[in-house]
Amino acid sequence: MRRKGQIGFWGLVALIFFTVSGGAYGIEPVIGSVGVRLGLLLIVLIPLAWSLPTALAVGELTAMLPVEGGYYRWVRHGLGEFWGFIEGWWSWLFTFVDMALYPVLCGDILRQIWPLLTGHALAPGLRLAAILGFIWLAALINYLGAAWVARYSSVSMILVLAPFVVFIAAAWRHAAIHIAGAVAAAGSAPSAAAWGLALTAAMWNYTGWDNVGTFAPQVQRPERTYPRALLTTLGLITVAYLLPVFAGLRLDANAAHWTDGYLVRLGTIAWGPWLSLTMALTAVLSAWAQYTSQVLYVLQLPATLAEDGYLPARLGRRDGRGVPGAALWLSTILYSVFALASFGRLLAADLLLYSLALSLEFVVLLRLRRREPERTRPFRVSLSGWKLALLCSAPMLVAAAALIYAAQEAPGFIMIGLGMAATAPGWYWMSRSRRGRQAAQAASSEY
Repeated sequence: MRRKGQIGFWGLVALIFFTVSGGAYGIEPVIGSVGVRLGLLLIVLIPLAWSLPTALAVGELTAMLPVEGGYYRWVRHGLGEFWGFIEGWWSWLFTFVDMALYPVLCGDILRQIWPLLTGHALAPGLRLAAILGFIWLAALINYLGAAWVARYSSVSMILVLAPFVVFIAAAWRHAAIHIAGAVAAAGSAPSAAAWGLALTAAMWNYTGWDNVGTFAPQVQRPERTYPRALLTTLGLITVAYLLPVFAGLRLDANAAHWTDGYLVRLGTIAWGPWLSLTMALTAVLSAWAQYTSQVLYVLQLPATLAEDGYLPARLGRRDGRGVPGAALWLSTILYSVFALASFGRLLAADLLLYSLALSLEFVVLLRLRRREPERTRPFRVSLSGWKLALLCSAPMLVAAAALIYAAQEAPGFIMIGLGMAATAPGWYWMSRSRRGRQAAQAASSEY
């Protein structure tokens, strides 16, 4: 039986859906960068090589250790205090960049549809006010507790997917364009920059599976619910990308036209301006729901780091609903600052920081298999030895390829990401020294 305030199966599916995806908005650059056939191949292969291994690993680790803080606690348990802190710190820094992407995307979409609603261009000041409004309203929803966030996400998921159902049905009424004869934007041989954009865009649209493990104690029977919800959502997200893309290609198979937001514009061809406007409005809702859902996992990172003495203790204090209020408001302020940057400039650093943290999660899965083989695992990946190691290496190889290409396009932001990651050891030793001094002062005060 579910206790009051806990998250059930479908609530968790909705939270995972918005933590990872949020619908097909944002998948268009994959097609536009490398062409139709290669783009479709990436949309199919990325979930197999990148998402499925991650979802399986997260399912086993969450079922085995359903604790607040998720991957931070898993790595701390399996690799020790230092690497546990590195995981938590990298993951928290990753959120500075990643969380800012969604309000910025909201503002960009709103700027596109504002002339359709008012006949006038959206003023820069109004766009900034909308972005900050999205951020702070999401904070208020999260302040109400996890169950409220799950309900909000469930309703938003239905609203976001509904226009795509209409779009797909309407597109299928049109005469099909043969995909085999589609034009590739980059010609027959995409450039390194095109591959970099396609890979990072595809991976970003399939990223975030491990993040939902941080609030496991707030989920009903997490050892059983998580694996089922992760695999269910993986299938749902893959279908939610492929069907709209196939439908859109029936309307326009010229890859050169497939830039960010093109599915919304295709709504006009499918069934008139009203469908395009509806899709645009739900694109804003999707980005905002993604941000709101992800705040739920983000809060556990500074809270658990504070509980372990690496951040001020106040950030770890929770109210009666389990919400770490100080961590919520600090995170909201940080994301408001990072949201001043542009969408494209945040993406390369985002992928780098996420991949570094994810690599430690695969290491701890392999380590615990060897060190604690008898430990109860309500869900277990049905591989072992070199086969399990091969499964864990697949996402890292995909990430390495994407970062090599991204480094040629945006080397400055790769360096920013590396610089942020490099702060972890220094902060660890500084906080460790501070805790040692505090312990010594406490001991001397007893005499």
